[in-house]
Amino acid sequence: MPIPNYGDKYDSPTLFSAADAIGGQGGDAEVEVPKAVIITYQRDFFEEILAERTGDPIPIVRDFEVHPIDETVGVVGGFSIGAPATGTVAENLIAAGAEALCIVGGSGTLQRSIEPTDAIIADEAIRDEGVSYHYLPPESEAEPSPELTDRLEARFEESEVPTHRGTTWTTSAFYRETVAEIEEYADAGVVSVEMEAAALFAVAEYRGVDAAAVFDIGDLLTEEEWDPGTEYENVQPKLLDPAIAALHDHLDADGRDGNGGSR
Repeated sequence: MPIPNYGDKYDSPTLFSAADAIGGQGGDAEVEVPKAVIITYQRDFFEEILAERTGDPIPIVRDFEVHPIDETVGVVGGFSIGAPATGTVAENLIAAGAEALCIVGGSGTLQRSIEPTDAIIADEAIRDEGVSYHYLPPESEAEPSPELTDRLEARFEESEVPTHRGTTWTTSAFYRETVAEIEEYADAGVVSVEMEAAALFAVAEYRGVDAAAVFDIGDLLTEEEWDPGTEYENVQPKLLDPAIAALHDHLDADGRDGNGGSR
């Protein structure tokens, strides 16, 4: 049976919203958070940002906090990987007023031509997880915001990190990435595999906010072998400043003052 099990759900109201959940669990969805938030997953990278770049955390609910990098860009991290965690975090951030979300995360690459020190900007996500199907019908594409993605690409073109823009494969089954799938997607030019992008893009599309994603390379998958990337340089810290700059560009475009998304 396809996901969702209840097929005609896209126009049906939910029982409670993220704002309801935040309030019901003792949080505050009315706090003022930065309009743009970076979502990251690697714990060492997140802790490095906290130690060197952020101000006092802004609590939203329980132990979920936004850490401001400056007045308009914040960062969240320290939670689980994967589509369900990303979808929930995105909903909470949107309920608290965030208007642009950007993953700075990790991925594997399916292309030998991509170097371990390169980065990948997603411009579409193959929906091989469950979260996106609760927000968008199966026939819909999971895509980032074009304008934000263009600005992200422009900033990375000015950076020291070579980048590749293309389709990413979002899967929730880390240990079921099969040889047949890898071969097919690699032949089709898919550049990366990860566990979050499709969920973020679907939630953002449904809620009417902007989203994008950039990934470093953690491993290489081909039909012949898996290179776990244990010797790869960690370039994720180099992705932070171009992503912040792109988010600033996006919020500043056309004199946006934070009163609505650009969709």
